[in-house]
Amino acid sequence: MLTAVVERKTFAKFVASLSDGTLTFQMQRLSEVPAAAVVVEGRYSDLFKLKHVPAAFIADELARLQVRYPEVQVDFADARRFAEEWTYRFLAAALSDTKGGDPVAETR
Repeated sequence: MLTAVVERKTFAKFVASLSDGTLTFQMQRLSEVPAAAVVVEGRYSDLFKLKHVPAAFIADELARLQVRYPEVQVDFADARRFAEEWTYRFLAAALSDTKGGDPVAETR
């Protein structure tokens, strides 16, 4: 049984998937997993600096998806390194909750 899933996206891929609607389908599928998240390698504030897409459109689409799928977290991690770290901790916590124990502490 699948316990947790993280969909990592670069900022550009995140914006593209919001614009073309593919993120909607991904969020729907992610909502079927007990613990799911989308982590973006970028900053939320950069949504308002886009040149080819109206900033309000992208921010509104993200808000709609977060309301529609509240069980799927969307996290902005500034950079790839932080997205990797966040993903590791999220999946470790999900594993810990299902199996008991603390795998993060056990790896130290």
